[in-house]
Amino acid sequence: MKKATRRNKLDASLNINSMMDMMTIILVFLLKSYSTTDVSVAPSDNLQLPFSSAEKAPEMSVNLVVEKGQLVVDGVPVMALTKVPDPDKPGKDTVAVPEDEMRGQTITKLYDRLLEKAEAAKKLGDSSGNPDLAFKGRILLQVDKDMPFSVLRSVMYTAGQAQFGEFKFVVYKQE
Repeated sequence: MKKATRRNKLDASLNINSMMDMMTIILVFLLKSYSTTDVSVAPSDNLQLPFSSAEKAPEMSVNLVVEKGQLVVDGVPVMALTKVPDPDKPGKDTVAVPEDEMRGQTITKLYDRLLEKAEAAKKLGDSSGNPDLAFKGRILLQVDKDMPFSVLRSVMYTAGQAQFGEFKFVVYKQE
């Protein structure tokens, strides 16, 4: 009989302090391990990106698209590219930068637009005081996989002259 009375006197309330501690730890762990990529890169219809096994995610920077028919900086068309006869493939055309837009190896309209972007990024970085927003000279390049190297060389040279020295190429991830 004594055993039966002892069982009835046990406290039947639930102590949730330990459970709350556990849930807090899980929540903090999930928040720390959750990462988002705030850079979305959507190629245009006139662009076929190459495939690669690269694993790095894109970072926030100026986005330069070299399509088959134009150069686009952050969604704004800068200039049109022209079609010229391909010396390696008779009867076929290739893409080139118009001669009147070139000053040596520099593409003048692209240089002016990229220099504006660099100055704006420097001003933003200086006024914010946040080292994460400081200008790093990084540029995302989306280049059509069939683009001639001469055009890509001129684009990269122009970007370098406009203070963009770190190139990140956007590619499709190879599965």
